[in-house]
Order: sequence, then structure tokens, then C-alpha cells
Amino acid sequence: MKMKFIGRQYELAMLEKFWNSDDFEFIVIYGRRRIGKSSLIDVFREGKMGVYFEAVEGGTEVSQLHLMSRAVSKGLYNSDNLTYPDFISLFDDIAKKATSERIYLAIDEISYLCESCPEMVGLLQHYVDVVFRNTKLMLILSGSSRRFIEENILGSQSPLYGRRTGQIKLFPFSAAEASDMFPRWSIDSLASAYAITGGVPYYLSFLAKHASVTEAIHDEFFLPGSSLFTEAELFMKGIYRKSSTYDSILFQLANGNNEVSKISGKTGLSEANVSIALSSLASQGIAAKREKVAGYGIGKGWEIIDGYFAFYYRYVYPYRSFIERGRGEAAFENAMKEVKGFTAKRIESVFREYVLSHSTLLISSIGSIDFPNPTMKRNEEVDLFGQSNEGWIIGECKWQNHPVRRDVFNLLEMRKMLLVGEERVHYFLLSKSGFDDDMLSLSRNRGDIHLITGNELFGR
Repeated sequence: MKMKFIGRQYELAMLEKFWNSDDFEFIVIYGRRRIGKSSLIDVFREGKMGVYFEAVEGGTEVSQLHLMSRAVSKGLYNSDNLTYPDFISLFDDIAKKATSERIYLAIDEISYLCESCPEMVGLLQHYVDVVFRNTKLMLILSGSSRRFIEENILGSQSPLYGRRTGQIKLFPFSAAEASDMFPRWSIDSLASAYAITGGVPYYLSFLAKHASVTEAIHDEFFLPGSSLFTEAELFMKGIYRKSSTYDSILFQLANGNNEVSKISGKTGLSEANVSIALSSLASQGIAAKREKVAGYGIGKGWEIIDGYFAFYYRYVYPYRSFIERGRGEAAFENAMKEVKGFTAKRIESVFREYVLSHSTLLISSIGSIDFPNPTMKRNEEVDLFGQSNEGWIIGECKWQNHPVRRDVFNLLEMRKMLLVGEERVHYFLLSKSGFDDDMLSLSRNRGDIHLITGNELFGR
């Protein structure tokens, strides 16, 4: 039975718009591994004529040409017998076919093809400029390496710079999109599933096969050979030759050591090598440096921003040898004791994404910050802080089992005074369990307080 395709409706509509133009189009699609690029292309090309080719990691130029020849033969001629002596002959044939018919050429994992054939980017530039532009071809280049795409396809130093007619960067599912995969799960279970997968569709799909989040975490993370137990190792080895270096750094980040000097001391790596590795992890969307927001906050240290890797390196990685031997029950029980707290912390970033995408304010900066409280002689934390066209924005996330009362808002007001004083502010409060009558009344009587429930966050 064919599975329902969830999410990516905007991206699909964008691709269909380009297809319906009937002119030559050149689209670049990119995003981290497992984010759903191939699935998006597969759904888009249903019922359309064209060529889909996924380049092979580590393949030679000869093997890539052979496989791509087979894809052209199948896609355009419904045959398995067609071969081409070189890529020039192959592209010429595609261009000839596209002269009178609307067809697509989708090359997935373009970086692998370019590694096998170093002149490929220049060859594509020639065909885009001289040949394809006079056809009805829709060229799609897709890749998982953000650095390769941004430097070698989209970058100003690339031969292809400025030639694409559209680009799509895929991000993890929104909370509402993920909710569609778990129609029978409670809001608590859904939130945990979203938190420990970071909203990555591929990871969510494994959890969605189970009746409960407890069963899903146990069977997918803590059994030998299970999907999400093995995924981190496969992911890292697919990117890094010395994956153990990145494992050790991520383990330190997951356990609260978030400064380069501390990570260096714990791992034995030089500070320079730690910094290089962290920058690489940032390019993959796994880690990020904590920055000031609109000039406010301490802006110090690094953090894991991908929920899956944050969970794996905190609760799975330290015990992987036990799990491999079928002795993962204690590690599983340890994770389940803390999964609610882990979820509550990860929901803070979901809260910020929701405000950014749903607020009618024009938000120019947003993030979370720590800042010093000189009176109490301690640091204060704000879950949401930023700027908009109507002044500052400040917010608090409460993922708890009782309604938020006015005292939470009073604390937020105090922090607002420490940060921006009497300047204009819009307040945002997220509560899993709603708000008490006093808080609801205050919000109704003012135009600067925005209340969000857990059900609203997940589109329910």
C-alpha cells in the first residue's frame, strides 16, 4: 500500500510552478541527509517524463556514466539497453528530447558525481548557457552537502553562479507537519517524538510505526542493530573520515561542556582542531555557536541544535557497547527518566520557530539568551528574545502539566525591564496545558500578550 506523503506542500507547489512554465528551468534542492530531498523529487516527478539519477558515493567516472546511461534509457525510452560513450553524448540526447517535449533531468547527490568527474560543474555550465536554455528541460540538482552546494553550485566562484532559476533548502518538518504522522498519539508523546528526532522526517517515520513513544524509543534506539541506534554512526562515517573526533566532541556538548577550552581539555584535542570540527558540525546543521541576539546576551559557547544528535550523544552513545550486546535496558530506563526534561528543553526552539512563522509581526532577529542579573548576582535565561517592526519580543516556554499563571508573566516582565527597560515589547507565552483565567483575562485586556497552547504549537 502506498504511504501518504506528508508535508512539503509549499515546495511541491513551487516545483509544479516551474514545471508549468514550459521554459528551461534550473532548480537546486539541498538540505542535510535524511531530510527528504529524494522523497520530494519522487513525488514531484510522478506522471512526468524524465530522468532521475542518484549518483553513487565513491563511484568512478565510468561507473557513474554507466548508471546514468541506464537512467536515461529507462526514463526516456523505456529500455535498459541504451549506453553513451561520454557525458557529452548523454546530455546532447537529453537536449534533443527536450526540444519538443517537457522533460526533467534530476541529478541527486550531485557532489558524488562531481567528485568522480571533476569537470562536471563546468560541463553543466556549458550546457545550461548554450544548449539547455533553448529547450523545455527542467534541470534539478540535489545534494546533502550544504558546503558543496553553497560553494560549488550556488557560490560566486562557481561556474554555475547566477544561473539557477530557483532553489529550495529543505528544513526539518514543522511541529504541525510532524503531528500528521502521529494522529493517535497524545500531545506529550508527540512532543517527545519531535524532540528526539529534531523533526527529521526519516527519523520520525521509524517512531511512527509504533503504538507508543515508550515502545518507539526502546525499539529504535536501545536494541542492537535498531534504526536510530545505528544511524548516528552511519551518518558520521558518511561525512567524516575521522568520525571518532566528532563523536567525542558531540558527547561533550551533550553533557554540558560547551566551550572550546573545556572540550579541548576533556578530549585531548587542540583548541584549533576543536574549533575546526565545531565549524564543520555547524555546516551540517548539527551544532551552532550561541550568539548574541540584537546585541543582547552573553553569546558564549556551543550547543547541539539537532534533536536527534542531542538525544543520541546524551543517552545512547555512552552505552553503545552494552546495547550492542543486548544489555540496553538500563540505558533505556535512564533515558526514560529524563525524557520529559529533555523534551521540555527542546520544545523551546520549536516555540521560537512557531513564533517566527506564525506571528503577524515582522521579526528581524530571534533566539534565546542568557544575561546577567546584577541585583540577584546570577544569570537569567530568556527562552525567546528578539526584535520586530513593533519593538522587542520576549517569551517564555512552559511545557508542564498545569496551566500557566500570572506569576510566570510577572517574572517575564521583570526580565524585560532588566533587558530593555520601558521600551515597547510584545510578550509570547507557550503553555502545554493552557492558561488560568487570570492570565487569559490579562491577555484579552492587552494587545501585547500572545498566548500559545501545546495543541496550537502542533497544529491540533
